[in-house]
Amino acid sequence: MKVSEVAATTQRDLKAEVRKLLIKRPMSELELVQALDCQPSHLKQAIRSIMDGGGNISRVAGDRLFLHNVLEQGGQLVLKAADRGDGWTVFGITTDNHLCNRHERLDVLNAAYDTFEREGITTVLNAGNMIDGEARFNKNELRVFGLDAQVDYFIDQFPQRKGMTTYYITGDDHEGWYSQRECINVGSFMQMKAEKAGRKDLRYIGHVEADVSLQCKKGSAVMRVMHPGGGSAYALSYAPQKIVESFQGGEKPQVLIIGHYHKWDYCYPREVHVISAGCTEDQTMFMRKKKIAAHVGFVIVRLKQSPSDGHITRLSVEWNPFYDRSYYRKDFE
Repeated sequence: MKVSEVAATTQRDLKAEVRKLLIKRPMSELELVQALDCQPSHLKQAIRSIMDGGGNISRVAGDRLFLHNVLEQGGQLVLKAADRGDGWTVFGITTDNHLCNRHERLDVLNAAYDTFEREGITTVLNAGNMIDGEARFNKNELRVFGLDAQVDYFIDQFPQRKGMTTYYITGDDHEGWYSQRECINVGSFMQMKAEKAGRKDLRYIGHVEADVSLQCKKGSAVMRVMHPGGGSAYALSYAPQKIVESFQGGEKPQVLIIGHYHKWDYCYPREVHVISAGCTEDQTMFMRKKKIAAHVGFVIVRLKQSPSDGHITRLSVEWNPFYDRSYYRKDFE
């Protein structure tokens, strides 16, 4: 075995040992060096390797390191709200793609990006669940198994268009299941692997939610992207309304984009434009069992802001619906 291969094996084993210890309890670097009987420089390399692989390591109680599965929620993205030349700022919205599930609708997802391209859209917001993850109840519907394999499939299959950037958040479910089991920040891990594969268009902006600040010459407006929890209610607008009701007065966004429920809806509680952005996945067996419908499609949002303070003066929401695969197969019969 070559010297380089021996070194790689030693580091890989040390990395696994460090993970095993840091999952159990917080430890300082000195305690780790003593417990593992290793060189401080080798320990630092192992810790860096864990973090580069998305490991969710935090410092607690001063200098102690802890590898855990609790991701800090929230994120921030600042965008210059430049219009596309006709006075409107336009965004593409997609969510709940659930790639790697056999009910995925890559045809819809690619049609969405084709439409975004024709509309001159350069910014796409995704409200989470890009991949399906793995749980007890979905494994019989998966095409791809394992964190690395699912992320590779996502990088290979998720649409890419010149000049277009997709900003995404992660949910606490589906891709979030990997975070819970593997103690990694799955959103950062996905972006890291995408960049290594040469894709600079996929940008992670937060876990569960992120605020997108739309900056103008004077002032700004906040568009919040969120992947909440809980199940669908009897009325499409019920859960979104309750979410907005829970916001404190000073923290309300002007626009709220919601994933998770696989529903299309628009409502305006407490003067917040709330858009439930549907999904690009047909109804799964889990959804059928729970009597949950899938609204398949994507959204285009057009808005204008006040030049004096940045608040949103006009907003137009366009829903682009799609139907069951069999509907489109009629064209080929």
